[in-house]
Amino acid sequence: MRKALAERLLAKILNWNPSVISSERPIIQAMSSFKFDEYQQFSTGTLFIESLVKWLSQFEEEEERQTAYDFVKSKLLFLSNRQVLSLVEVTYDTVIRPILIKKTAKELSISEYEIRKIFNSDEYNHQKRKCLYIGLSDGAKIDQLRRSAGLNNEQVVPTYEISKDKTDDLLSELKKANGDKHFNTIFLIDDFTASGTSYSRKDGDERKGKIPKIIQKIIDANSELYPLIDHDERVDIHIIFYIATSEAIAKIEEFINAGVFKQSPYSKIDINIHVVQYIASDTKDKIINEELQFVELSKKYIHSDIVDDHWRKAKHDEYYLGYNECCLPIVLAHNTPNNSLPLLWWTSDDHDFNGLFPRITRHS
Repeated sequence: MRKALAERLLAKILNWNPSVISSERPIIQAMSSFKFDEYQQFSTGTLFIESLVKWLSQFEEEEERQTAYDFVKSKLLFLSNRQVLSLVEVTYDTVIRPILIKKTAKELSISEYEIRKIFNSDEYNHQKRKCLYIGLSDGAKIDQLRRSAGLNNEQVVPTYEISKDKTDDLLSELKKANGDKHFNTIFLIDDFTASGTSYSRKDGDERKGKIPKIIQKIIDANSELYPLIDHDERVDIHIIFYIATSEAIAKIEEFINAGVFKQSPYSKIDINIHVVQYIASDTKDKIINEELQFVELSKKYIHSDIVDDHWRKAKHDEYYLGYNECCLPIVLAHNTPNNSLPLLWWTSDDHDFNGLFPRITRHS
């Protein structure tokens, strides 16, 4: 009953005739059933079509409502839980396993194409166990990665903020399994980055973000991460994103390629970045060039008070394009990135506006 009422209201606010209703109804039902209804930040019991009606009703003109609807129907990229989990499940085979094969081949002094010989070697299993996997956020789905890759539970941690007891346990179990005292490869895992600023950014003369913070912990003798590696040997750090933009990766690589890694105590750390699914680098340009009317709607309805201290850490003159002006049309099933167009997610009691996919933010 609620869904039928919402469909009638939608037809009314968009001024659809029976013919249009007939053609659009199956599209809306498909979008809802296959993906959008699973959005986790909807209020309990709320369906996508109800949120759509409420969202469209806020636009003043019928033409604006039609523009907004057309954008959602044709340009919105909604990544469902199943799609993200598919990326998690292929990560080991497409990213991690080739790294282990290459390391083992080097240790055995054979070609990395001698796959059978590598897989059957004790050295391969040894290398596999000497890897430590660290989640960079809740979105890392590190538990799913562990299960799909068949990893030992004592080489996987959900966060880089670990206790001394946990460090001791990890090393104790490693020694029992391999006789090793340290890990030699660290995988840092996360689900999504669009701007890269959460991972690496300049703040005056300092470099801040998750990656510099973790590297500092690794080289700091007072840190819980310090004992995990042998500081007399080289250590490989691999940063893996399930989804990322080229812009974000370039920003993180600025830090990786900085001269600091040629100096002690950083000089024995090798860092590489891997992305399972890239977002096309021209996404922003396409939205601005092909969906200018929707961008103008965002400019009209999104208020400048969206810019807070967190937003000021990145580009924000065109704040209506999203954090760091990324202008993405992306929604993830568990939350909407703040890099996406705010018209999709911004909710403000002060301005009586509700986003289609309301976002839960980590920043006050």
